[in-house]
Amino acid sequence: MRSGRPTPSLRFDDGRGCTAFAGLGSFAEELLVHERAVVKIRDEMPLDRAALIGCGVTTGLGAVMRTAAVPAGSSVVVIGCGGIGLSAVQGARIVGATPIIAVDLVASKLETARTLGATHTVHASETDPVAAVHEITGGGADYSFEAIGLSATAEQAWAMIGIGGTATVIGMLPMTSQVTIPGGEIILSEKKLQGSLMGGNRFRLDMPKFIDLYLDGRLKLDEMVSATIGLDEVNDGYAAMKAGKTLRSVIAF
Repeated sequence: MRSGRPTPSLRFDDGRGCTAFAGLGSFAEELLVHERAVVKIRDEMPLDRAALIGCGVTTGLGAVMRTAAVPAGSSVVVIGCGGIGLSAVQGARIVGATPIIAVDLVASKLETARTLGATHTVHASETDPVAAVHEITGGGADYSFEAIGLSATAEQAWAMIGIGGTATVIGMLPMTSQVTIPGGEIILSEKKLQGSLMGGNRFRLDMPKFIDLYLDGRLKLDEMVSATIGLDEVNDGYAAMKAGKTLRSVIAF
């Protein structure tokens, strides 16, 4: 140990320590990780689909199934239909929620949300999304999930839930941002606002479970892969993702 930090497990050729992001690293053909970061999955699971579960799918599904523990028959709204938001939509479908409302600014993403389980969609640039959700649910959703990472949409997630509802923020809000909610509603409406980090997952239990859901046909992953690219195309993949043109690009080495 040096200066309270662990000695790097990886080193460059000149002996300097090499830090792996989040203890894992990215875009590498081989990884050196702690045994607690490894789980055995079924041999028949395609690795290019398992790659999706490692982060975004686990975060979205886990937010619904673990953090919020949404029961069957509950009304759910998901703000943001990227990879994480669409995984939350799927989680809501899998647990039997209804209605499931998807909110986004991009029509093509709302189309995809329909194919993955949304019963209703709201194009936020064409209508007031909060009013639309209250109209669909008759007073506010039981559960809302913010999957963008903006203060404005986190506040909308709060405004979209009804009495006794729970708003869960999945998107990574900037550390300096503030979320403002009406103080009286916390008590008078018994509404709750909470965060979810990586879906509150229990990795060694949840990963095999999600693999089973995919192989059984209940979790749709094929529909979430927009492109398969090479490592030399990674910058193009990021640019397409930031422009909202893709859901997920899978790198094939």
